[in-house]
Amino acid sequence: MKGSLSVSLSADAPCKINRELRVGRLRPDGYHELRSRMVTIDLADTLRAEESDVLELSCDDPTLPSGPENLVLRAAVRLADAAGTRLGAKIRLEKRVPAGGGLGGGSSDAACTLRLLAALWGLSVPDDDLVRLAAGLGSDVPFFLSGGEADVSGRGDRVAARPDDGAGAELLLLVPPFPVSTAAVYREFAGRGTLPERLALDDPDRTRYLGPNDLAPAVLAIEPRMGTYVHSAAAATSDWAISGSGATIVLSGAPPGTIEALRRRHPDARVVPCRSLSRAEYLERTRPTGGIP
Repeated sequence: MKGSLSVSLSADAPCKINRELRVGRLRPDGYHELRSRMVTIDLADTLRAEESDVLELSCDDPTLPSGPENLVLRAAVRLADAAGTRLGAKIRLEKRVPAGGGLGGGSSDAACTLRLLAALWGLSVPDDDLVRLAAGLGSDVPFFLSGGEADVSGRGDRVAARPDDGAGAELLLLVPPFPVSTAAVYREFAGRGTLPERLALDDPDRTRYLGPNDLAPAVLAIEPRMGTYVHSAAAATSDWAISGSGATIVLSGAPPGTIEALRRRHPDARVVPCRSLSRAEYLERTRPTGGIP
């Protein structure tokens, strides 16, 4: 610390949608083989970190754990261990991304934590080491180190950046008032899939922004309440999809008045207009800022 003043940094942690998600066999390591196209969007959590003698996390959402089971704290501990440092930080997580919504909010928070604390602690961490740390925290975490649009494969840990063809798209999120368990969805899916040779979005004649999601039937099977929200999305536009393992439904090309109509029909749900982010926009949003107050 610098005298009685402590350095404080903050950064946004935007989430993602799956433009397409294909799921294959169950691997020996217990994960499913995936092929997906992801793009980051401008709905974001915010993380703030301040120098401290201890490492601790607080969150403005009391329903979320703030102990070692939270990915933010796990990321902080792993970074400190890898760097061999005993420096601490008081981390504050301000949640805007719904948990259990298929938007990767927790994974984005973990990636943001790695960058934020590396800056706060003055660490120089090689990119390869940062990717390895991210992969050890969760399948989607490596994607959030760079954001933008990417093809993701393996168990979700292999990331191939793409041109930002999907950036700047105006979208709607219909978020039901309940989470969907990723683990339960994959148990229901039970390795029944076969990966296609290429994504449907790679068809040159395709006009939809969103491609198939192989997990959608499993989401509907374990959470029948999803049916009414899916029906509303389909009534508004033909270009819709469940993101990831649910519960968020993404709508593209919805006509004017859709936001108001969805809010009237589902007053218990969140209807969130959003925009997809280019890689440059994402990296700017996630760049730690701040200093000595």
